[in-house]
Amino acid sequence: MYTVNEMLIRFSENLNDQFNSREKRQIAKMFMMHYMDQDGTDLLLNKNQKVPEEIIKQLEQAIKEINSGKPVQYVMGAVYFYDLKLNIDRRALIPRPETEELVDWIVELWKNRSPKVLDVGTGSGCIALAVKDNIPRSNVFGVDVIQNAIDLASENAQKLNIDVTFDFANALSLNTYSRYKWDLIVSNPPYIPLEEKAGMKDHVLDHEPGTALFVPNNKPLLFYKAISLYARDHLVPKGSLFFEVHEEMAKEVEEVLHFYGFTKVEIRKDLQGKDRMIHAQF
Repeated sequence: MYTVNEMLIRFSENLNDQFNSREKRQIAKMFMMHYMDQDGTDLLLNKNQKVPEEIIKQLEQAIKEINSGKPVQYVMGAVYFYDLKLNIDRRALIPRPETEELVDWIVELWKNRSPKVLDVGTGSGCIALAVKDNIPRSNVFGVDVIQNAIDLASENAQKLNIDVTFDFANALSLNTYSRYKWDLIVSNPPYIPLEEKAGMKDHVLDHEPGTALFVPNNKPLLFYKAISLYARDHLVPKGSLFFEVHEEMAKEVEEVLHFYGFTKVEIRKDLQGKDRMIHAQF
């Protein structure tokens, strides 16, 4: 039987070289925290504690799955997003750090208000749940065209005890929400042209849902156009529309927004210096 410290070393040393040494240590610590149900400080304090045999078996199975190319988050079945621990699996995309930055912007502008919010293409529910958790007086709806994703988002809401309504709706035709008015609409829609698929990593292509990633080469902006059109007619005065965007398409999305009548459009860079977020108002 291994101690916590011995198992941390064993886990990191048995990961293959798709990760560097620092990443291996981080992944090992993340899995030990998850399976031992301890935070980082507890792991350090309990470094000589014996790891139960059942947990050792789970950790060794996790190593095998990670080394096979399965994304770390899917192996663990969980991901941290904006300090929320979400269940995650192949039903939805793994939330990315730049999406947390989009939530930062939303919270920055709407923190002390009571917005009615629509998250289009909610996936795991990460944006909707983080917005509700950080803007408690908000009334948040999340919609998706994939029922499995809606089920996952609902499971996360129930687990976290966060009051968000999740429902079926097609981002390209939000007819079922035609009678609604919103203070804030947000979307991280599919935006990767199919022609870029060949250059993407296998662990993304083999495991994450393509419907949430890709758009036709000849229609890369179709979701932005559809959602902007809907927002034009369903945002209240001074309401906000937020998008996450492809780093090379921000200016094109800006043109779409101007076409649909948005006069105040701001592009914001992520921490990598890439144009990844847009906020628009009339």
